[in-house]
Amino acid sequence: MSSISRRGLGVWFAAVIYYLYQYILRVSPGVMVDDLMLAFNLDAQSLGYLVAITTFFYALAQLPVGIVADLFGARKMILYSLAACIVGVAAVAWTENLTVAFIGRALIGTGSAAGFVCVSKIASEWFPVSQKALWLALTVLMGTLGAMLGYAPLARLTQAVGWRDSLSYLTWLGVAAFILNILLLKDRSRITAQIVDRQKIVQQIKDVLMSRFAWMYALTALGMYLPISVFADLWGVSFLTLKYGFSKETAASILSLSYLGTCGGVIFIALASNLLKGPRLLIGISAALVTTLMATLVFMPTLSPMTISVLLITLGVLVGTEILCFSKACQENDISVAATVTGFLNFVVTIGAAFIQQLVGVVLKWLWDGQINDVGLPIYGVQDYQAALSLVILVSFSSFILAFFLKEKIPPLKDKTRKLNFAIVLTGRLHGQTPC
Repeated sequence: MSSISRRGLGVWFAAVIYYLYQYILRVSPGVMVDDLMLAFNLDAQSLGYLVAITTFFYALAQLPVGIVADLFGARKMILYSLAACIVGVAAVAWTENLTVAFIGRALIGTGSAAGFVCVSKIASEWFPVSQKALWLALTVLMGTLGAMLGYAPLARLTQAVGWRDSLSYLTWLGVAAFILNILLLKDRSRITAQIVDRQKIVQQIKDVLMSRFAWMYALTALGMYLPISVFADLWGVSFLTLKYGFSKETAASILSLSYLGTCGGVIFIALASNLLKGPRLLIGISAALVTTLMATLVFMPTLSPMTISVLLITLGVLVGTEILCFSKACQENDISVAATVTGFLNFVVTIGAAFIQQLVGVVLKWLWDGQINDVGLPIYGVQDYQAALSLVILVSFSSFILAFFLKEKIPPLKDKTRKLNFAIVLTGRLHGQTPC
């Protein structure tokens, strides 16, 4: 390993710690639903707003993040992003004011947007091209680890010390990550600001917004991704604890298996798409199966923990197919607007997922019969959750319908290196990052 690569190892390690950290923060509300509702006197609808604001700000930051990182370097982008995450989680942990909590979650969303983009940039700058796939793969695995730490381990910690102390520990963990990045994180070369052709950028955005196929691929991807963003990230823990009597820790552990599915299954998706010579059939089959599996998880009267685990792993694998929409949408537009297309699709998927997240909360509140438990929390029934989560099933089914109208052919990947890079980029998108 060259001296540059050895130094790059330290740079990558510092950056990937940020990537792992921001993911823990983003998924943390999933194991604190009751605690947050009680602490801030929220119903399901209001909680949905509190969680969704993270996703909204994450989505809004997507387009600026890539431009800023290219102009001024990944180091500054990561340090500012980490600072936003730290202030955000501290605000939620140490306040009793709901407005401050909303601001905190918005900061977490903004600070999370640079994750995969900046780490990918660092891998490109510090390591040979032949090693890029390896370092991106390791980055994705760290993202998966972050998702898993944000479930069962955080649920355990929350049960042991309470949700506020848990978030306080995460605050100090962020401070440690910030210091690590100050010490180790470097840009490979001095990056000078470039003159930005604003008219060209505006025209590119207009071209994408007017593209019928860009919208079709975006809406199809949204339906594919909802089971992760709505069920696994937020409402799944509460639903499984209510329906099956699981502890929060057990429910969180089972739900984290969906992320393992996306991590391991994305290679299969890339290879299967190459063998089929086109994504439409694979997208259609996957959308149908995603709809079926979600309906099974939500409406089947009794399922064993093992069956639920298998269903969630399979669901995670199938949800990964949504990334084919990103790849195909880029191919259907001029190569010069590929980044804009990817950013647009990621924006639509993220905003759409946040909207459905909070809409589930709205439906739960609408169906609530007014009962509360001993500590003052609203009591929602299994049927209430089933009705609310039907929104996810309906939108996923719409992806199956839209798949029939997508263009058929896709240029084949010609070599193993391209296949591997393709698979890694797909997995990166599944961790909520724009792969461009």
